[in-house]
Amino acid sequence: MISTFSETAGKRSRTNIALIAVTLLAVLTIVFFINRSRNNSSTSPQPDSSEAYQTVPSVQNSEPASIEPPPELWLQAYGSSSGNAAWGNPIVAPFDTLWSISTGREIFSPPAIVDQMIFIAGNDKVLRGINKNSGEQLWSRTVTCGLSGGVAADSTTVYFSGQDGYMYAINKETGSERWKTGLGYHIFTDACIFCDSLVLAGNSMGSIAAMSRRTGALVWSDTMDGLLLGPAVSESIAVFSSEAGAVGAWDIDGNSLWSRGFTSQPSPPSIKSGTVFLGFSSGKVLALSLRTGETLWESALAGVTGRTVVTRPAIAEDSLLVAGTCDGRVFCLDASNGELLWETQLENWVTVTPAVCDTVVYVSCDDSRLHLLSLNSGLAIDTIETGSYSGTPPVILGSVLYTGNSAGDFTAITGVLPTIPVEQE
Repeated sequence: MISTFSETAGKRSRTNIALIAVTLLAVLTIVFFINRSRNNSSTSPQPDSSEAYQTVPSVQNSEPASIEPPPELWLQAYGSSSGNAAWGNPIVAPFDTLWSISTGREIFSPPAIVDQMIFIAGNDKVLRGINKNSGEQLWSRTVTCGLSGGVAADSTTVYFSGQDGYMYAINKETGSERWKTGLGYHIFTDACIFCDSLVLAGNSMGSIAAMSRRTGALVWSDTMDGLLLGPAVSESIAVFSSEAGAVGAWDIDGNSLWSRGFTSQPSPPSIKSGTVFLGFSSGKVLALSLRTGETLWESALAGVTGRTVVTRPAIAEDSLLVAGTCDGRVFCLDASNGELLWETQLENWVTVTPAVCDTVVYVSCDDSRLHLLSLNSGLAIDTIETGSYSGTPPVILGSVLYTGNSAGDFTAITGVLPTIPVEQE
C-alpha cells in the first residue's frame, strides 16, 4: 500500500501530540505528589514547648491510656458507682470559659449529663435543664426548699431530691412534673435508679425508700441510724451510709444483705470491682466486700489530730483511690491494699470528691481554686480560680470541665489536650 504525504504527516502529528500528552501527564503527577507531601508536612501537629504543656505530668506507659466511655444515662450521682466523674482526655492550660451561669445561692448537688443537656440543682430551690455546649437554659423547675442531693437522669426523666422531703421525677425535655413522693423529712441523699425499675433515696431520719421508677409509688422501705448518705449501686446491690456511723447493703427486693457500725462518720460510699470504699472522719479509709461487708483492708492517714473528714473516694483505673480531707490533704492509695502512694498538702479544706482523668487529678479546694495534680506523684501542675468555696465535685466530659461553687456560679471550662508528658520538677 502506498501512503500519501498528507497521511504520513497526519500520523506523525498524532504521534507527537500523544507524546506531549504523556509527558505533560507525568510532570503533573510528579508536581501533585510533591505538593501533597509539602502540605502534609506543614499541617502535621508539632509539639508545643510552652510552659503550659511542659507542666503535664509524666506517664508510666508510652501506650495511650484506655479511655472509659461516658455513661449514656446518668443513673446515679457522679455518673457511676466509682465516684470518679471523669471521662475522655484531660485538659490543661490555657483555659477558657465556655459558658457560666449565676444562681445566687450555693450549688452543692452533683449534676447529671445526658445527651446534649446538663441538669443543675442548687440551694436557690431550682432545677435547671441547660444545653451543655452553649449554657442556654431550656427550662427550670422551682420547688419549695433547697436542693443538695446528686441528680440522676435516664432517656426521658430527671430525678432529684429536695430538702422539703420529696423525691421528684421531671420530664427531661420540658421540665414538667411526672410525679413526686414525700419521705416525711429532709432528703440529702443522691437520687439513684436501681435495677432499672426503682428510684432510691433516704431521709434525714434514717428511712430508706425504694420507689417505682414509673409512678413514684413506694415499693419497699427500711431504716438505718442517722442522716443517710449515698447511695452507690453496683451488681444489683445498693449501699448506703449514715452520719451516725452505719453502712449497709440491700438487694432489689429490699432484703438487708449486711450492715456495719463504726465509731466515726463515714463518707458516702463508692464501689468498684466488688469492693465498697469509704472515707471516715477519723482520717481512715476502709475497703469492704460488696457481697459480705467484711473489711478487706484499712488505711489510716498519719499525723491526724482531731476530726479529719475524708471525702467520698474516687476510684480510677480499678487500681487507685484518690480522696481529700478537711485538713487540706489530697492523697492517693493503692486500691488493692490501701498502701499510701502519695499525699499533697493544700491551703484549705477539700470537702468534695476529686476527679481523675488519665494522669491528671482535679481537686476543688476551699481556697477558691481548683488544683490540677499529677496522678503519678501528687505534684502541682496548675490551678484555676473558681471565685468561691467548693460546691460541686468537678466533672470532666468531652474535654470540658464542669464545676459549681458556693457562690452559686456554675461554669463550663475548656482547655487544651496535653501533648508532652513531662513531670513538673
